[in-house]
Amino acid sequence: MSTFTAKTVSEAIEEGLKSLNVDKSNADINIVQTNRKGFFGIGKRDAIVEIDVKNNENASKSQEIAATPTKNIKINNQPEETTETKKRHHSNEQAMEDLVAYLKPIIEELGVSAELQPKIINRKFARINFKTEQEGLLIGKHGLTINALQNLAQIYLNHIGYSRLSIQLDTADYRHRRTEILKKLAEKTAREAVATGQPVYLDPMPSFERKVIHNQLEDNLYVNTFSSGREPYRAVVIEPQG
Repeated sequence: MSTFTAKTVSEAIEEGLKSLNVDKSNADINIVQTNRKGFFGIGKRDAIVEIDVKNNENASKSQEIAATPTKNIKINNQPEETTETKKRHHSNEQAMEDLVAYLKPIIEELGVSAELQPKIINRKFARINFKTEQEGLLIGKHGLTINALQNLAQIYLNHIGYSRLSIQLDTADYRHRRTEILKKLAEKTAREAVATGQPVYLDPMPSFERKVIHNQLEDNLYVNTFSSGREPYRAVVIEPQG
């Protein structure tokens, strides 16, 4: 039995019958999964069908031919890890291309005109820089818009099977500027907590921003930091030692 995938069930069946060189009357067809459009690409899926050719000599030969790879097999003497790394890198590049195509219509709906510049930093981290003259609109108040887009981008990567690849969206060096602001906020709040002897609760922020606060104060001997609450309202608490 051979499996075929296409945008619709009818296209998958047509592709399968053509590939196996059989008529519909000579095939047993099983619909494994129907297609679904999804929302903004999330939840979208292709149709999958299984086709088994009814027993006859010619049909069996056709099925064998369809299952035979058309490309020559090349022997690679390189270590398996290197091969897997290359495959992963190529896959990450494809994932980034798909993500860029997914994000473009979304930012257009927001009224932002931008050039998306993807870059793979390593096998687990990638970044997309938005080159635009509408940075303020893209970033949003306190980064709400760009953070929401980044969260949506990560959900999309998880959905298409790249959950190990973390994504960062940036524009006009916003992430660096925001990190510096958070570091200063951490130091200022730590001084306040020590001076008052009371814990200070910061505003809710995404996990990657909370991490900046924690890292900045991890060697501070006078305060402790921890996160409190549930997403998306989880916030950092800075309290004096002892």
